[in-house]
Amino acid sequence: MFGLPEDFLQSHLIEHWIGTYRWVWPVSEVFHFIGLILLVGTVAILDLRILGIGKRIPYSNLAPLMPWAVLGFILCVVTGLVFVTGLWANVQMLPMEALAIDRFLQLKFIFIGLAGINLLLFTYTPVARRIDVLAANEEAPASAKVMGAASLVLWVGIVYWGRLIPWGL
Repeated sequence: MFGLPEDFLQSHLIEHWIGTYRWVWPVSEVFHFIGLILLVGTVAILDLRILGIGKRIPYSNLAPLMPWAVLGFILCVVTGLVFVTGLWANVQMLPMEALAIDRFLQLKFIFIGLAGINLLLFTYTPVARRIDVLAANEEAPASAKVMGAASLVLWVGIVYWGRLIPWGL
């Protein structure tokens, strides 16, 4: 697939770590879920404000939540890499094989990519500047609402498809 070697993304060090210390995989899952809670929870609060829920809160008051979203993202990336690179130790499947056959994993990555594109569009268009100064009881522009709704749908999809990954292997 894609001309990459079969053991691409495979880490024998992480596999050894998972095989030797059986607690690594479940602890990684716990931290992955904590990361999802921090990331998706923060994003949901921001998106819901953009959509008009909690309009009494100025958007700038929600800015202090962003470091929690970043921490959640870092936790998800690190633990996600543990899952992908150490997959053989848990289910005796190479990462590229899992990527090729697991439709749920493919959908999760597609949704992550789309969420990233949505975030880039939100951040690097005039929409972000208009949202940053959104005062209490002020309505967000329609373009921001579309991006906020898309963000919510994509993140719910990421969690949903991620939850189904074990059944696709």
